[in-house]
Parts: sequence; structure tokens; C-alpha cells
Amino acid sequence: MGIKFVTIGYYICAKTETPSYLGINSDSFISVSDCLCDHEPQIVYSHGWKPNGDKPEYINSYFSDKEEYLKMSDEAETLFENDLLGMDGRFMRKKDAVYFYEKYFAKSGFTLVSASTKEEYAGLTAGNLDIKVFESCTAEGELIGCDIIGWDISGFHSFMCNSIHKDFDDISFNRYGLLEESFEKAEQISEKIQGKGEPVDWIPVIIHKL
Repeated sequence: MGIKFVTIGYYICAKTETPSYLGINSDSFISVSDCLCDHEPQIVYSHGWKPNGDKPEYINSYFSDKEEYLKMSDEAETLFENDLLGMDGRFMRKKDAVYFYEKYFAKSGFTLVSASTKEEYAGLTAGNLDIKVFESCTAEGELIGCDIIGWDISGFHSFMCNSIHKDFDDISFNRYGLLEESFEKAEQISEKIQGKGEPVDWIPVIIHKL
């Protein structure tokens, strides 16, 4: 019987060059940690969050005009107010992530991914969100690798944030900058690094491209 995974979130990840300090060879870089990768929508850029918060360079980069940006902003704030969108851009429901990706960000070089883990670890990723909104299902899409992450206040750290991955010389990374290892191997690594780096509970996740 296979492992039962729970999808703990969906992210629209910006196309990012691999940071050189990580010391890995990959064509691009995807992470559900907002320490390493920008995610959309960025709630702090939403209309009305702060005086003069509308950023022309942001609007002009991703939207056809200000009206489209304002519509997206209103929709993102509604999800945020209902605990369905996190500060770090984590969507709690697949349908919302797909909608925002297809309507606003598919044309801008972003990648839509899901993060899933064992059911026993899901509660460690909740933050202030209701665990009931997690989607207990078989992850869909193309499996593109694993990561090891830990929840901290409003977003995830990756074990790469503090270069903990450099403690292991028997692991490899793929063209997405993700672990090219089995979930079981990622789980073993997560157990070994507890107490290292950021003060978080490190858990293994699988990442699917949707």
C-alpha cells in the first residue's frame, strides 16, 4: 500500500535563476519557500494595503492595465480574508490556484505547483489555518522533485535557506533545483536535520507541477 499524501498548498512560483550560493547546477529554480522564490499574488502589493501601495512596475509587469490589477487584487484579498490565501502566496484550494494562474499569471513565466506530504506531517504546516481545508488526495500533475521545508510564522523555510543541504554529499538536485531523491530519502534527511538552521519542524514534501 502506497503512502497517503495530503496536499498542503499550491503556489504560483516565479521563474527564478538558481542562487549561486546554493552551489547546485540547475536550469531554473522552484521553491515553496518565499525566502528563495517569489510567489503570486503578493498580498503586500494588493491595492489598499499601504499608502501608495500600488506599484506601477508591478502592475506593468504582469497586467494588461490597472483595472485588471485591481480586479486581481480584490479577488486575492477576499481569499486572504477567508484564510484561503497565505501571506506567502500559498493557496489552500486547487481551484483558486488554477483560476489565478490561468487568468493572471500563465502568460508571465510562472509555474503552478503543489506541495504534498504525509498526513501525519500536515498539521505542522497549518500556521493559523484550519487543517480541514487541506486536500487529502493523490497529488496530480508531473512529479518534479522533493524538498524539505519548515513553517515559520507566515511562510516556509527550505533546508536550503541555511545551506543545510551542503551537509550531505550523497544527494542530488534536478533542473528545477529540487531534490532528485525519493520521498523516503527526503524523510530520512529531514529526521537528521531536526534542530539545525531555522527553529522549525523540518518535513519532507513532494512537489508536482500542475
